[in-house]
Amino acid sequence: MSVQNESLEMKSGERKPAAPELEYKAASQDSLSMFFAAIGGAVLGMLATLLVLAIINGGTLNFTHPERLAVMEANLARVNENVGAVSQNVDTVASQVTDVRDQLAAARSQVDNTLVQLETQSGAVNSLETAVAALAVTGDKFDTFVGALDQALVSMRKLDGPTAAPATAAQSSTAPAAIATRPLLVSDPAVPADAVAVLFFVDANGNAVMDDAEGNLTGVVLNVTDAEGNAVGEFTSSDAGVLVENLEPGSYTFALADPAGHATLNEEIAVTVPADAAEGQILYVPMAE
Repeated sequence: MSVQNESLEMKSGERKPAAPELEYKAASQDSLSMFFAAIGGAVLGMLATLLVLAIINGGTLNFTHPERLAVMEANLARVNENVGAVSQNVDTVASQVTDVRDQLAAARSQVDNTLVQLETQSGAVNSLETAVAALAVTGDKFDTFVGALDQALVSMRKLDGPTAAPATAAQSSTAPAAIATRPLLVSDPAVPADAVAVLFFVDANGNAVMDDAEGNLTGVVLNVTDAEGNAVGEFTSSDAGVLVENLEPGSYTFALADPAGHATLNEEIAVTVPADAAEGQILYVPMAE
């Protein structure tokens, strides 16, 4: 028993000591580093191979389905063209935006200049308005003057225009020398628009108008006919003369049926009643005593 125990003790004493734990871990890490380095080298080698193949094949790789690569290259080409067109459009829009900004700046400058001019001319505009107002006042005064002048002319019974027919040669040769004027027809607001007042008088001063010093002749008989020769009426002059009224627009003949012993240049006088007459007329018939 003792011999066996001694041999066992000798064997146990001859065993080798175990490796340190730190040294074992360092060896494991070196193996992993070598493994990853091998993988990286393989990947780099594959990439280098693909690069060499691409250079040799003119920039393309020899895949199992080369048609897909062609389609991809065509798509890339179209995308490149579209990108170029978009880039060009962007440049065009940028240029247009710049032009619009320049135009807006120019328009703003013009507006500013216009405002300055308006402010400068505001005084002139005010002066012009004052002048226009003064001109309006002057116009009103002128209208008042013209109205007064018209009233003065009416009051003086100025001639609107002779409407009597000219005397014939026989009448001129037989008329008295004292009768130098012919019958005159004037408008007068005192007479109704559809009426004609006839005054027979001795024209002493030869102005064809019966003045205050000249009296109206009475007893003179007047016949009035229309343009068709129809009789309108027979009238005899009184102190107020003769008033022929209710006449329709048109032409009439005033003829002396009985001059009551007085001579005249015209025995028949043409008278026209206007359609748009606003006032009546006075017929002055100068006669001799």
